[in-house]
Amino acid sequence: MKLIFRMALRNVFRNRRRSLLTGLMMAGGYALFALTLGMSEGTYGSIIDMFTRSRTGHAQVHAAGYLDKPSLYRTIDDPARAGLVLDGLDAVEAWAPRVYAASLAFAGTKTVGAQVMGLDPARERLATRIATQISSGSFIPGASSAGVVISARLASALAIGIGDEFSLIGQGADGSIANDNFTVTGVLSASESAFDGPWCLMHIDKAREFMALGGRAHELVLVFTDYREAREDAALVSAALADPGLDVQPWQVTEKEFYQAMLLDRKGGDITNLIIMAIVAVGVLNTVLMAVLERTREYGVLKAMGTRPASVFGLIMTEVFLLALMSSAAGALAGAGLNHWLSVSGIPIPEPISYGGVKFTHMLSAVTPETFTRPLATVIAAALLVGIFPAIKAARVTPVKALSSR
Repeated sequence: MKLIFRMALRNVFRNRRRSLLTGLMMAGGYALFALTLGMSEGTYGSIIDMFTRSRTGHAQVHAAGYLDKPSLYRTIDDPARAGLVLDGLDAVEAWAPRVYAASLAFAGTKTVGAQVMGLDPARERLATRIATQISSGSFIPGASSAGVVISARLASALAIGIGDEFSLIGQGADGSIANDNFTVTGVLSASESAFDGPWCLMHIDKAREFMALGGRAHELVLVFTDYREAREDAALVSAALADPGLDVQPWQVTEKEFYQAMLLDRKGGDITNLIIMAIVAVGVLNTVLMAVLERTREYGVLKAMGTRPASVFGLIMTEVFLLALMSSAAGALAGAGLNHWLSVSGIPIPEPISYGGVKFTHMLSAVTPETFTRPLATVIAAALLVGIFPAIKAARVTPVKALSSR
């Protein structure tokens, strides 16, 4: 085995120009693959962060069955106990309780259906960026205040603005009629907010009083230290809560349509990477095949001296493996350098995208383990795969024909 390795290494450097060109092709394929993955991870990471931190969080806790059929009566009965558990988990960076209710909003002669959302302003500032989505006025005041933040759509439908008063009528959880007057203290942005419907946001304690919910909550929004571990962390939270009446789901489930659209878009990138690797594989096949044809007499001598076909096959495959390994090392350095540079400077977007209070101005890359492992595995696998045919051809050569060839 040691002899085969030494012979393979010597053969790689025998025709240095050919090996260099093939190595550059493989290294270039590796670097392009790594760059594509890095840009995909970085860009999608920015989009996911922008999307989840604008409102949904990385995961959500609900009463069992609430996601399938939201109801005023399906509540988390003891959110304070759940909060104590969440505060003790290292994976949870922040959490915030929320309550929801459908209501009827009216001001003067105008009436429109509205969605009420009660939240904790202090906790929301730690977990999401809702507070940054205000276009005018201020965020939700204290629990004792009747001040609320409304969406631009609700403001337009009721023709009201900062300082104006309007009324809400809804259903209380105790069967009573919820009815109260509120004052607009803030209006959400029409273009940079995650709330595009007729929304009314108020302090969670005020909302609980309005809905007669007591200390209950409909939702706990969770933000993890790493969004990429959302599934694992959601399972960890579920185990820590140890309550079969609670359902913990990551953003991939709560925002299924967004996640599926993202996966579909990523498949396009995978096709591009396959094309790159196919081009690299054809180049490697051509190089190895030419090398085998040029050394046919050598293989004939080896066979005449009693070398087994398996050893000849192993010699060719070792050459291919060594060339792929050295090329991958060069490609890894180039790919890591490009990804790191683009993770800092990024690629400017001609028309910046704003969503949820965040402006997306650059396409950023990312340096992750996947940007090393996937290109490495793909380049080596492609090289070994295309090396099989030339290796078999060399292993099957007969001494008489090989020695008589020119």
